[in-house]
Amino acid sequence: MSRVYLRYHTPRQVAIGAGIGACLGVAWYMFVMILRYMGWVEWALRIKAVEMLWFKDGDIGSLEHDLREEWMEWRQRHQQPLQKVTKKRK
Repeated sequence: MSRVYLRYHTPRQVAIGAGIGACLGVAWYMFVMILRYMGWVEWALRIKAVEMLWFKDGDIGSLEHDLREEWMEWRQRHQQPLQKVTKKRK
């Protein structure tokens, strides 16, 4: 509301901007969930350059570990071989 108070925007502009932001947030969440379901997120996390940057999907939340130890713990939990998600047909 400071945008309205400082007269940078009208209340209508702020409401429209918030609505657009919410829609984009939902669209991004759905996009990432589709990529995760298709196995693209797991595939991308196994690229050597990505591993060198210690990227991971999720958070372990261990306060007693530093960043590298937390990444190593996450990697150990996700060591299963990369498999594409397929449904069995009967």
